[in-house]
Amino acid sequence: MGLRCVALGVVLAGGSAAFGGDVFLLDFESASGYSTSVTEFTDGSTDYFMRTDGSHLNSGTEYFGADGSYFAGQDMDSEPGIGLPVYLTTDTFSIDGYTDLMFAIDLAEDDAFNGDEDWDAGDSVVIEYQLDGGAWTEFFRVENDGSTFNSAAFVDGVEVTDTFQSFSADLSALSGSTLALRMVWDLNAGDEDLAVDNLRISGNLAVVPLPPAAWGGLGMLGLMAGLRKRLG
Repeated sequence: MGLRCVALGVVLAGGSAAFGGDVFLLDFESASGYSTSVTEFTDGSTDYFMRTDGSHLNSGTEYFGADGSYFAGQDMDSEPGIGLPVYLTTDTFSIDGYTDLMFAIDLAEDDAFNGDEDWDAGDSVVIEYQLDGGAWTEFFRVENDGSTFNSAAFVDGVEVTDTFQSFSADLSALSGSTLALRMVWDLNAGDEDLAVDNLRISGNLAVVPLPPAAWGGLGMLGLMAGLRKRLG
């Protein structure tokens, strides 16, 4: 499944409750749940922007620890007619009733053929959110170490390696009805790449308790059902 929206809860008598779990998960196992600003493509080598299980890429391009399919991009503006940045945007999903939102994503970056790291100062993949259809707001960034040329990719000082690992961001300040996420890709040369998987928003769903009178009514219904079963 490429997209899962989950809303789970529990109800406790005499008090409120909250259930933690996934609000949204985009795992790229299918082509649903997202759209791209350009048609997905690959030249079979080092220029690509697509959902893949790795079989569409050059044999020397390796992302280890992949969980099935993922989305990857490298040197996107080498494709004729494509300018940077390019975008991957999730479907809009409901966050109504959820609190303490958290974002998580799995990232990997392939080492260059010569072993060098080739992200330059202008290279980045940024993630933005759109709350209730409003403006896009950046909250997450993959970039180089501040050097002019040729460093590894980092998130807040943590290196992105060629093995998928999870990164996260706190979105607990957000409150609203709907949310969408957008990835802004700006990678303009060979060996400047990124693979992403399992974009996830999690949170706590507040549950309004049933009043005592409602619980009493449910108990009476259960008693009557039991009597019917015995009498029948």
